[in-house]
Amino acid sequence: MKFWFSAAALVSLPAGVARADAPAPPPDTCRLTLTERFIGAKAVPAVRAALAQIARPNPMRWIAPGQAITMDYSARRLNVILDEAGRIAAMRCG
Repeated sequence: MKFWFSAAALVSLPAGVARADAPAPPPDTCRLTLTERFIGAKAVPAVRAALAQIARPNPMRWIAPGQAITMDYSARRLNVILDEAGRIAAMRCG
């Protein structure tokens, strides 16, 4: 049994090297890199105030489970998603 491989199939990039046609990561328009350390924290007033201070002057939106939200997109807005226990489950720009 013979296997045929093209030269392109055998070439791979070293770890950590991005392909030229790979999309660039999105810019951090809502200061997500500075606020994601709060994921898992209880959304008490002190945590809310700290997040507001870091995100300033960008708008923030707190989203509770089952809460209706608008579908408008604002790249600068920080969306803070809460779980049923009132902890910060996730954050995203938009």
